[in-house]
Amino acid sequence: MFQTEPILYLQSLGTEWFTFLMVMITSMGSAAFFAGIVITASFGINFKKGFLLFQLLLWTALFTEVFKALIAFPRPDFVDSRVLNLEDGIENTSPFNGNGDAGFFKLPDREILGAFRFQKAFLDSPFGFPSGHVALTTALWGGVSKVFNSRLISRLAPGVVLLMAFSRMYLGRHFLGDVLGGATLGLILLIAFTYFLKSPLNEDFFKKENFELSFRQKNLFFYSTMFVVPIILLFLSLISGEVAGFFLGTNAAYLLIIRNGLPEDAGSTGQRALRVFITLIIFGLSSLVLSIGFDAIGTAGYPGNTLIEFLKSFVPAFTIWISAGVCMKLGLYRRTFKE
Repeated sequence: MFQTEPILYLQSLGTEWFTFLMVMITSMGSAAFFAGIVITASFGINFKKGFLLFQLLLWTALFTEVFKALIAFPRPDFVDSRVLNLEDGIENTSPFNGNGDAGFFKLPDREILGAFRFQKAFLDSPFGFPSGHVALTTALWGGVSKVFNSRLISRLAPGVVLLMAFSRMYLGRHFLGDVLGGATLGLILLIAFTYFLKSPLNEDFFKKENFELSFRQKNLFFYSTMFVVPIILLFLSLISGEVAGFFLGTNAAYLLIIRNGLPEDAGSTGQRALRVFITLIIFGLSSLVLSIGFDAIGTAGYPGNTLIEFLKSFVPAFTIWISAGVCMKLGLYRRTFKE
């Protein structure tokens, strides 16, 4: 499952247009794509269901990063110099030419693992196992089918996951074992999410009193899981600044929103579309301004700077609160916030 031969075979059959198609498919596993989906669901359809979907994706990203950091497996282009990184178009400078003689279930060679983990201590080399794209795709489309009770999405979801897994292998970004691990992790979290939807915690998550500053058991539970856990994992270097930023920014925005009362979902099709448009614009502009700003002050050469990664994801995620306020001021919700 960690052999490069299947990837080399797939890449040998590829063409320029097919590579372009695979890059388009794999872009559906990006943070921007997921943000667009959950913003559309939250502001255009149902705020509660959309935000639950957001939480599922946040926890999937968090668990994926923790497993990546703990397992610390390399990507195919580090294992084999013949593997092309077709997604980024980066030249492969790996000194290795594959695992050598190995069985289907054999892990990457110890020499390669040792070299990768040593290099990781000095360079920003991405981990491979499990595939975050596949885990998040599994959680996203499975979660959409659950929260909106859509049979159509549930039938389409396996095909979307398979396409994502295939694109990650063809582009040289993951082994077969990586994509299987990502699908398994996403499925496990989806099952846990399904149980959460049926539990009393689902309703408790949308009660204002559970987010007041008090020492009640439920309040401590929600504050701990939504804020303390990601901070601890960030300081332990088990998650990236990007994931921590999205996690804390989204939850900080939600905390401010629920303290004022959740917005109503009622509204015309035009009002719903405008709410989504405004939120996407504010989210996108904040991301663009931060990227340009950090590049202008000379941080482009430091991709591993945790604080920069954190701010570039925290601020756009936090704009969810700003967007909700703007939509209310513009009268795009039928009624004011619930008390």
